[in-house]
Amino acid sequence: MSQQVQSERLDFSSARNLPPEQAAFFHLGRPQLVTERIAFFPALGNSTAFIGDHGVLIVDTAQQRFTPAILSGLRANYTQAPVEAIIYTHGHIDHVTGAEAILAEAESRGDMRPRIIAHRDLPARFDRYHLLARQNDHINRIQFNLPADAKPFSEAALTYPDTTYDHAITTIVGGTVFELHHCRGETDDETWVWCPSQRALCAGDTFVWCSPNAGNPYKVQRYALDWACGLEKMAALRPLHLLPGHGPALSGEERIQEALLTTAHFLRSIHDQVVTGMNEGKWLEDIIRQIDWPPTDKPWLQPIYDHPEFIARNVYRFYGGWYDGDPANILPAHSHEVAAALIAATGAAPILSRARQLRDAGDLQLACHLVDFVRKGEPHNREVWELWRDLFAARAANESSLMARGAFLSAVRDAETQLTTLV
Repeated sequence: MSQQVQSERLDFSSARNLPPEQAAFFHLGRPQLVTERIAFFPALGNSTAFIGDHGVLIVDTAQQRFTPAILSGLRANYTQAPVEAIIYTHGHIDHVTGAEAILAEAESRGDMRPRIIAHRDLPARFDRYHLLARQNDHINRIQFNLPADAKPFSEAALTYPDTTYDHAITTIVGGTVFELHHCRGETDDETWVWCPSQRALCAGDTFVWCSPNAGNPYKVQRYALDWACGLEKMAALRPLHLLPGHGPALSGEERIQEALLTTAHFLRSIHDQVVTGMNEGKWLEDIIRQIDWPPTDKPWLQPIYDHPEFIARNVYRFYGGWYDGDPANILPAHSHEVAAALIAATGAAPILSRARQLRDAGDLQLACHLVDFVRKGEPHNREVWELWRDLFAARAANESSLMARGAFLSAVRDAETQLTTLV
């Protein structure tokens, strides 16, 4: 009956209903029987069901629109046993918002209400999501290139946990023992789950088949060093099955060791180089320029979501302040006022001319900086908005990082909006 999961090749062909920016990161597909006791459901936030003799544990619920299909698959293919418990690996909405559907199913079947277990910091995350729902809607529309009317946080169903823990906790569900361990990584409320009897590891988003999301420029602090330590602790258990937060399941002890430890090394390398630079009295932009970036050639380290440079910036943010070392920026004028003063002194034409030269030479990055001065200093200049649009459209087309591409495409949309108002 057991169908071992061996695939290492990411297949996003089933993500047809998602924008390309999301399809490149989120792996959707059919349920997979990892062992006779583990059903793995690839979704927008994976969900894993551990099937016990008389009960089921679900680790992560997926995003709420996917959970009914997960429950249907569980019942049609694997078991009719009641869901006894749900574990949240962390509070991101693609991992928790399906809880309502699971609780509703239990009620409709006449089963006892499943208990929900999470780290003690998770309720505070939910509180923050309620407080800043509209801000998070706005940020996520940029990050994921969502439609202008998308409200992923305002419409999120957040069901608070019944049980929380601090460092570690052991629980029994369906006659099977599970160990929950806390590890700050992508979030401060991260949990990874170890099932000793199956040698199975539910890693949550500490492993997601791409460069770790340890530097997200849109969101709160990430924890690169703690993340690396957590991956090393996971590897020490010698898992036989790895159930990630995104991407396909992986089986095979040695391959899992390589996946966990190379990811830990990747994070440690960036962390340690940033710390070394800080201890040498260097400011962030110089540290970024001098880092010897670790390779991203492994299938689980490709920067298709986050970006190594973002991770370095987040490490600096963790240990340092926002000051960039330029005294002009400690109590700065508004950037639009600076730009207006520059344009008044030089005129827009020579700056735009130089920007085009840089574009033609292939330096889109520097060209964007120059055009930004004119965009802010002479905001009614149609020519500058056309160039701004074209530059960022080109950068988006060539960018592998979903997060960076989201910002670039947002710039394109802003330019197109401006152009509709200019004659």
